[in-house]
Amino acid sequence: MDIKLFDSELKVMSVLWREGDTTAKHLSDVLKEETGWNMNTTYTLIKRCIKSVYTLANRSISTAVSDKPKAGDLVSATMQALEQPPESTPSVSVWFVIWCVGMILCASFFVTAYLRCRVEFQTALPVSHPYAAKWLQRQTVKRRLSIRQSDKISTPLTYGIWHPVILMPKDTDWENLNLLQYILSHECVHIERFDAIRKLITAAALCVHWFNPFVWMMYFFFNRDIELCCDALVIRQYGEKSKSAYAKSLISMEAKKSGLLPIISNFSINASQERIRAIMTTRKPTPAMVTASCLIVFVTAGLFATSAAASAADNRYDIPAASNSVSIIHESADILYYDNGYPYVHDILTNHTDKTITETQYCMLAYDKNGSPLKLFWNFLDSSAQSSFENIVQSSENLLPTHTEQYRGGWSLYDGEKMTDFPQIGDGGANQAAYILICLKQVTFEDASVWINPDYENWLERYAGKETSTTQLQEYYPHEYQILFPK
Repeated sequence: MDIKLFDSELKVMSVLWREGDTTAKHLSDVLKEETGWNMNTTYTLIKRCIKSVYTLANRSISTAVSDKPKAGDLVSATMQALEQPPESTPSVSVWFVIWCVGMILCASFFVTAYLRCRVEFQTALPVSHPYAAKWLQRQTVKRRLSIRQSDKISTPLTYGIWHPVILMPKDTDWENLNLLQYILSHECVHIERFDAIRKLITAAALCVHWFNPFVWMMYFFFNRDIELCCDALVIRQYGEKSKSAYAKSLISMEAKKSGLLPIISNFSINASQERIRAIMTTRKPTPAMVTASCLIVFVTAGLFATSAAASAADNRYDIPAASNSVSIIHESADILYYDNGYPYVHDILTNHTDKTITETQYCMLAYDKNGSPLKLFWNFLDSSAQSSFENIVQSSENLLPTHTEQYRGGWSLYDGEKMTDFPQIGDGGANQAAYILICLKQVTFEDASVWINPDYENWLERYAGKETSTTQLQEYYPHEYQILFPK
């Protein structure tokens, strides 16, 4: 038999693991503070937890659980169940280990490369050239920007996020102002666009998906497109006439990238032919080009929207009815006793729908300790009432979505030996009920919708007035009702 722990049981277990080996009285006090449950509710749930644990451990409880169980019994039973070794111990997947190793190695490469370069960059000296100072004054970057030079590099680059630095080679020709303006403008575009963060994100994606060749291609083309985008923005800044001079500046650098760096952008001419070709063929978009592009976007979006709508329409008939199915659960129904010894039925109901329940109608059946059906005087306060196997109950208590009604109760039963101040009912004998079965007949929700249990008549025919094994009675709860709302 599959063992299912429902919300109320999980709550008891979580508090028990937190509190350790303790008494049921203390457990009841804690749950009363956290959930508002009374003592009877807590004891009922402890009984069910003990029963579930013993079943899980393939053991049976030889003696009935007392009305006030020890929470320590639950701990012992749980530990015994957990101590039994499983048939097969799940092992970590070999592929998962390989993926972790690859990710760590890839990440280590990026981190090591960046830290090594960062240490070298720390030795760079500030540039004191008048042109550099004037250029910095003209920039609108809100972050603290600086220009340095180092003998460790052969091509200009940018690093840093919050305090970006443009790092120039030590042999930079500071008198070639045309070349300098293109280099500095290119690097400044990287800084304004936060390309360092973009590269860091793509490097992280590459580390996670290192096994995917398409991600490596994405990383390569992403870095290429960043450089092409910066080239285009510099051309836009200086005008179409600057294309030739800017392309010549790329050629004159004759530099190469110094490795796979996640958040460093440099004025490299890697793939210089492609970049120069892109620069020389860049054209200012004409109105006709803009109009054509917009039409393509709108037509493509319209086609996808139409396709999605048609697919959704087709799928409406493919979704099984269970897709709208939610549930209500009768967690338990026990016979408990008031302080004066009078018996009553105490049941717990959980609403797993997204609607508030405003009214329930359900049927109760009673059985003795041997599983024999009992004809009870359910309405013993009415002298004209007759005994019957079933009793239809109607409750108008609100039950919010995902909530558990903690005390649905107190349907009193008659016990002639204890309730001596009542008129004698029937033979006036003692209460014989040991088990109570409950089944919802219909449920009314706050939106006035009504769910009628389609299995109610079958349930009534199966159980009402019929001998039932004690095993079936003990395993009846939690009893789940699948609620199907109309679409």
